[in-house]
Amino acid sequence: MRVAGKTLVVIGAGGALGRAVTVEAIRRGARVAAVDADPAALAETARQVVAPLLLSTHVADGVEGLPAVLIARWSAVDGLIHCAGDPDQVVRTFLPLLRARPEAHLVTIGDPGGDRAAAKRFAAAHSGTGVRAAMVFPVGEAAYQAARDVLDGMARDSYPVLVGAERRSIVARVIRGTR
Repeated sequence: MRVAGKTLVVIGAGGALGRAVTVEAIRRGARVAAVDADPAALAETARQVVAPLLLSTHVADGVEGLPAVLIARWSAVDGLIHCAGDPDQVVRTFLPLLRARPEAHLVTIGDPGGDRAAAKRFAAAHSGTGVRAAMVFPVGEAAYQAARDVLDGMARDSYPVLVGAERRSIVARVIRGTR
């Protein structure tokens, strides 16, 4: 899925990787709902965005009411990139919106110590939902390059994708669930 013209939700958009994903997705023409619990960090992300009309910011500890706000503003959610915290509640909240789309992606950033088995379990949990599900384990890579790798993987719908400075090593994996 190319992100141009799509609506993405980035959870943890105030952190280094979430900020980089937000900035790069907007640079590629996506609309981004940037979510973070830290208002100062979220404001810094917004400051770095070059096309502010493609950005909406949401300071939130929880996400339960966020889908309705996003549907009112953007009319759809095409992708969720979860960069911070426990993904379970976030995924449960957004999965119905993603399933309603003809093409949707769900990416969560795993613990750098995570493994292929964890990624497979995540993908299997979303198998049959009609949503491309992936877990990424970025290790030893600058946030901006990791963000580009994640968005490139979504655009190619190509998995597994290695993310990390040592691409020949297994430093990170994205495992796709079936549609």
